[in-house]
Amino acid sequence: MSEAKNRTATPAASLNGDWLTKERLRNLLGVRKPRDGEIASTIYLRPGDAAGSAEWKERLSRLGGTPEDNGCGLVGLRAGDRTLVIAPPFPVLKSSLHDRWNEEPLWTLLDTERTVGVVLVRLGRYSVAVYCGADLESSKTDSRYVKGKHHAGGTSQLRYTRIREGQMRRLYVKVCESIRAQFEPVARELDHVVLGGEKFTLNGFLKVCPRMDEYKDITLKRRLNIRDPKRDTLDDLGSTLHESRVWGMDW
Repeated sequence: MSEAKNRTATPAASLNGDWLTKERLRNLLGVRKPRDGEIASTIYLRPGDAAGSAEWKERLSRLGGTPEDNGCGLVGLRAGDRTLVIAPPFPVLKSSLHDRWNEEPLWTLLDTERTVGVVLVRLGRYSVAVYCGADLESSKTDSRYVKGKHHAGGTSQLRYTRIREGQMRRLYVKVCESIRAQFEPVARELDHVVLGGEKFTLNGFLKVCPRMDEYKDITLKRRLNIRDPKRDTLDDLGSTLHESRVWGMDW
């Protein structure tokens, strides 16, 4: 298939926060590169930095801040009248503006091998794992029974709530113990920690696990939406950790 047909088959506007693996992103950028004579530019923004160009600032504002929600900064690539905005899985280290198509810093970011700790917590089940690159190095997955929600009122409701809260606390203690066992041996090598699972349960866990304070400086803002933390899930998670979120728009 010709380059022109490839461009037509995947219009930039069809990308609306899609999650792409490194391989799919590499293929996309290969198709999107500017043709001879086309105007091109690139922007890299560290987390929290604002666009240093009025034109880029206006384009990025169309997305309403969504790309910055992952807390890792963003990358913008323009080729002619087409623009790609990429929220990478790991933090952009340096903000810069280029008057050409420059994807090299992006691939340096994505291809750097990192040691990443992962904590997944949902009601009644959890996984704690360590990855080197996309490879699973070690993990612990377990479950602990926690009662579901109870809608009765009165004394019965209070007793049920106390039991449920106790069950959840015991789950959190087990997760905390697993973090110590999995992370401590590689603490000096850990580049990042990524959390995932169900938001309410995860927030409750963070309030009662002091061990997570040891890793707060390397814990990323992004969250993994994992429905079921189990051993089979961890086998595919190494690739998910390196996925970027991509938007397309007209310049």
